[in-house]
Amino acid sequence: MAGTQPKIRFSKVMEILLWLAGLGVLAENIFLFRQNRDLSEALAPQITAGTQLRMLAGIAFDGRLEPVALPAAGSKLLIIAFSPGCPACQANQDGWMRLASTLEQKGVRVLWVSRDPIEITRDYCAKHDIRLSDTLADPPYRTFAQLGLARVPNTVLVGPEGRVEKVWVGRLDQAGWNAMFAYFGERVGMVSPARVEVGARATDCRSELSQSSAKSCK
Repeated sequence: MAGTQPKIRFSKVMEILLWLAGLGVLAENIFLFRQNRDLSEALAPQITAGTQLRMLAGIAFDGRLEPVALPAAGSKLLIIAFSPGCPACQANQDGWMRLASTLEQKGVRVLWVSRDPIEITRDYCAKHDIRLSDTLADPPYRTFAQLGLARVPNTVLVGPEGRVEKVWVGRLDQAGWNAMFAYFGERVGMVSPARVEVGARATDCRSELSQSSAKSCK
């Protein structure tokens, strides 16, 4: 009996060491996965002014693929690309809502495109009074791939026949919002407010397919 105790202790020590080794390999694989993903995102294209969109579609709230009509002559489309769990998107939200409301009064269509699943996006839209009819939930990234978006948030103005006129990337600071409203003031006759309140802290979010909205921003 006395001789079996050291063997039991040795067996348990070996078991612990094997578990630690396994955890080490797992941690290394996770690190390499994140490193490769970050590298891919850094090399991913970012849509720019002048890009010609040929087609656009996304997932509607009934789960069906919904084509998006590109602007005809004399009209414009503003695409707001966001993720509900992204702090930079949350920081942009108040400015986006004011911008969307003002542009819609000028006949500009505003389309919200979420990178998160339908249920998460629906809850976010309800919280911020965003019309579901103006929103696509796009977890397969179909719309984002068509747009050539590498990250969120993005604010994209599309002109007649699908030509991109202007892109605002990432979180907008006070100067960015003022410049954006001035831009639209010149092109659609929108009156620029004296000041647009924006969120205080956040940067832009890298694209990341997430099962939870909290994972969608680095």
